[in-house]
Parts: sequence; C-alpha cells; structure tokens
Amino acid sequence: MLKSDIKAFEIYKNIYFVGSSRVSVHIVRSKMGLIMLDTGYPDMYDQILNSMADLGLEPEKICAIFHTHGHIDHFGCTLKFKEISGAKTYISAIDNEITNGNRNLSWADELGYPRPEPFNCDVLINDGDVFDFSNVKIRSRLTPGHTEGVLSYFFEMEDKTVAAMHGGVGMNTLNKDYLIKNGLPLTLIDEFLKGLETLKSERVDLVLGNHPQQNSTSQKLEAVNNGKCVLDKNEWQEFLNIYKEKILNMICQEKGEQNGE
Repeated sequence: MLKSDIKAFEIYKNIYFVGSSRVSVHIVRSKMGLIMLDTGYPDMYDQILNSMADLGLEPEKICAIFHTHGHIDHFGCTLKFKEISGAKTYISAIDNEITNGNRNLSWADELGYPRPEPFNCDVLINDGDVFDFSNVKIRSRLTPGHTEGVLSYFFEMEDKTVAAMHGGVGMNTLNKDYLIKNGLPLTLIDEFLKGLETLKSERVDLVLGNHPQQNSTSQKLEAVNNGKCVLDKNEWQEFLNIYKEKILNMICQEKGEQNGE
C-alpha cells in the first residue's frame, strides 16, 4: 500500500491535506461534495486514494477538481479522478491550452514523464470568478508568472475563515533563459511581482501551499497533532514577502551575470 511521507490530516475544519512532500493535494469538504485542489503527479493516484481513505474521504464524492496551473505535477491524476467521480474540472482558459496539448509547457519532458493524455477542462476560469458550493465559496484571481494562467484561490468557509493558495511561485519558469527558450513574454516577471502586491490586500487566515514547503505543511501537521490552531493572520503577508524577495534576488543575479559581475 502506497503511503505518503506526510501523513494525511485535517488542516482545519473541512480542509484536508492528501499530498506528499513532492507536491500538495488538498480536499475541501462542502455540502455539495468534495472539492479537490490539484491532483499531483501521474504516479500519485494510489497514494492519494490511500490518504483519502485514511481520512474517510470517498473519491466518488469529488464534485469539482480545481487546478492552480498547467504543470503535470498539478494535473497528473485528473483524468483518473474524473473517471471515478464524474467531477467537473476547472482551470484558467490560458492554461487549458497546456492540458489540451496545444502548448507543450506541461513540464512532463523536464520531469521525465511521458507527455500526458490531452484533455479540456469543463470550466475555464477568468480572473475574479466566484464558485458557490453552499457552505464553501471559492474566489479566483489570475496571478501569472510561473505559467501565464496561474490561478490563486480563496476559500471562504462556513465560519468565515478564509484559506488561500497562491497558485504558483516557482522560480524555475521565471528566469529569462526559460522564458526566451519557450517563447514566453519577459513581462511575466513583472506580472508575477504585480500579482504578489495585489494579493497583499486580501485577508487570509490560513495559507495553503501547492508544494508543502511553501506553507510549512509538516509543521502544521505537528501543530494539529498537538492540539494547536494553525490559523495565522500574518502568514499570508510573510509568504508574499518571501517570494517577492526571491524574485528580486533572481532579477539582480541575472543582471549581474549579464554585466559580467
């Protein structure tokens, strides 16, 4: 039986982690069914099923699968979960061009996976779209950079707690060499910075990461096991500032290399 190296757990009321140290996968329980946020690498299907079973979450009750962006580590198991649940799939209109195979930007080649079976998502999300699942409302923000169609999500829970995830903060696709090689606009760097600043105006009680190191998932597991609350009104601002500093450092480094420093 495949087990995650990070134990599946309920982070906060009706919000669950079922991913691994490689990449995060989350489930949010709503009155209309289970909402899945990203589906992991293609080889994580059995592990995610086992993690869900450990928490009493039935995959057949997944009603919606939301994607942060079009990289294979975030949509690798989507078709399998859709097949067993009939869930609607959601992604930005821009990154749907990756999942349907029109643009070869899924990172399958770079990560050593076969190119995925192409598919179109059922719902193509635009900036600011809101989705109502009765006791859970999901608001989307387009925050390009890591891909052109990265979506950040804000989950307003029944008790008015807001959980949020920035959909993609990886620097690996924001360096100039990568952008030029793949015909992507250099303006994505500025758009990423602008998105970080825009998101600072959001009130967030709980930070979710689409990779577990982004929000200290293991430490949150330890806190929950010790009976501590993981809500932190400062974590969102700290998170955004960390990635602002990282991108600014990368820009300075690239300028230094360009000038021969």
